[in-house]
Amino acid sequence: MWGSITMAIAIVIAGGITWWLAKGCAVTLTGAAGGILGGVAALLALALLVDPDVAFRVSAGLTGVAGVWLLAFALAGGIRGQRLARAEAAQAAAPPSLPSQPIAQ
Repeated sequence: MWGSITMAIAIVIAGGITWWLAKGCAVTLTGAAGGILGGVAALLALALLVDPDVAFRVSAGLTGVAGVWLLAFALAGGIRGQRLARAEAAQAAAPPSLPSQPIAQ
């Protein structure tokens, strides 16, 4: 029982840290929100379901899905941020383009 509770709380905390580090990235915020909601749903399953065996199975499933969701979206947001940073660095390193002026004849 305590292991299930600990894992669900760990997913909620990981989602909160991801939300805090997202810096406005919508992809990462989506993953963080899913992680937090999945962890809370796993905790609610443990608290509300009457049959302990079913509660453990539902909680484990929800925790696993929330963890995969969080990981996938956090990686996708990180990859997106890295691509944007590389494009910004390449643009800053490119020589400035000269304005085109008509040739006088």
